[in-house]
Amino acid sequence: MPCLRPSTKRRCRRKHAQGKAQHPARTAIRTAITTTTGGRHFVITRRGAGFILAAVAAFFIASATRVGWVHLADAVLWGVVILSAITPWFSVYGLSVQRNRRFNSLVNLAGPVEGKSLDIDIRLTNRWWIPRFLLNVEYSIDSPRATSGESIVLVGVGPRASSQGTSRPVLTTRGVHRLSAVSVEAKGLFGLFRRRRLFTAEDSLLVYPSWERISRVGLLESSLGVSEGMSKSRSGSEIAGTRRYVAGDPYRNIHWRNSARTGRLAVKEFDSWSERSVAIVIDADDLPVQDPGDRPSDYAVRMAATAAAPLIESGGTVRVVTPNGGQARTTWADVMTDLAQIEDQPAGTSSSWTEGVNVGERVIAFVHSGNSDLLSALAAMARSGSDIAAVVFEGFMPGDNAQHAVNILASVGVSAISCRRGELTRAMKTMEQGVAGDGYQAEKTAAVATAKTATTGARTKEHAA
Repeated sequence: MPCLRPSTKRRCRRKHAQGKAQHPARTAIRTAITTTTGGRHFVITRRGAGFILAAVAAFFIASATRVGWVHLADAVLWGVVILSAITPWFSVYGLSVQRNRRFNSLVNLAGPVEGKSLDIDIRLTNRWWIPRFLLNVEYSIDSPRATSGESIVLVGVGPRASSQGTSRPVLTTRGVHRLSAVSVEAKGLFGLFRRRRLFTAEDSLLVYPSWERISRVGLLESSLGVSEGMSKSRSGSEIAGTRRYVAGDPYRNIHWRNSARTGRLAVKEFDSWSERSVAIVIDADDLPVQDPGDRPSDYAVRMAATAAAPLIESGGTVRVVTPNGGQARTTWADVMTDLAQIEDQPAGTSSSWTEGVNVGERVIAFVHSGNSDLLSALAAMARSGSDIAAVVFEGFMPGDNAQHAVNILASVGVSAISCRRGELTRAMKTMEQGVAGDGYQAEKTAAVATAKTATTGARTKEHAA
């Protein structure tokens, strides 16, 4: 009936507005009901569908023939169908599920390490007096690169009793792994129907990269001529060490003996050691590699984790360069957490991360030979006076060659070595020993350094004259 009077119209408008205000509440209730029932699934299996068709056929045959034993067979078939439909409903109620994680950690890490197995214990408790049989417990693990399903079959759970099963998935990649909610599935008689119900909540787990134990990072020492993790000033009363010559250093502070030994100009430093940050640059670009399970970014993170331990133990700080800049860490566990959370990035992304490196900051980079943008950025930082060490990867894509990139980096003073796919352990040992432990590369670097020293010496004499 239309509203004729103004007061009636106002009441109609208010009523209509109240209806609109209540509409979101009704929507929320419907959504909640859908979410609640979404965790319970009742499914007819193929066997059940065939069984029901057989029961329907028997019913029509019995009605047409009126044979007693056919009626009896039809009644038995429908009885089995009804029992098989009812039993799964009761089997998944009155249960409680607990999920616990266990892993072996030799160091102070809050999670497991890639390549190791994780023990996940599922404890199912039956709170009713009805025994349960053949319960299938399932959950999935979503890693950054794949999804795997885990399943445990519990043969039986007695009245007011508990049963436990353990699955041991192998964690092949680092990063955040998400564990889905645990579902318990029960089948009726002869497997005609299935009833599934979700228990527990979703969970997450951080998997750390693998590493090897080394005593020092000789690759950084090759770049500096001093021990890693520390720095000195340009003036003082006592000589405490040397560092690489940069434009503007007084000629009287040149340490000629160390310059002749290392093949590059070195200047004296006088005061005591102080902590200094080492920035780690990771090439996380997602490249079209031959084997998706073996990526240069994985090698980079593992070598960075290996290098971080001695850098921290020597009293220095380590900063993993990220799009947000990264934080200087004083504990190895914090560095490992930062490395574990590095994800694959679109091509060309990692080179922009170098913008967060401070001028003069020491850098150790792990880069693929095909990432020309990042290699150019490292060379530019070396020309500006930063101490750069680099590991260049090859063998992951057709035609990639690390030697050319290593030679270019060495020509601007970068201490660089190569790492071929499948030779990660050898590269870690070379990183520990420094460029001198890399045979052919040591000869190339020495030749380049000798040429640079000769050129720099000539310029120094010209200035002195």
